[in-house]
Amino acid sequence: RNKALVEQLSTPPAGSKDLYFTTQYSQTSIGQFKTCLWKQFLTYWRSPEYNFVRYVYTLVAALLLGTIFWGVGNE
Repeated sequence: RNKALVEQLSTPPAGSKDLYFTTQYSQTSIGQFKTCLWKQFLTYWRSPEYNFVRYVYTLVAALLLGTIFWGVGNE
């Protein structure tokens, strides 16, 4: 029964026009970029453990590099 209904609805009615879209994509390139950026932002803030590890790693790297080059300008 479902297959028959799908078959019936898959064929366009007689006299109907083909679908036409003015652009290939529904969003502009800037719109797509903004959407991807927003999605990435949400992904980061939905995982607090990952953010904690990121901040700790950044702090450790900053302290390590800071101590390595501490007195370089004084020599």
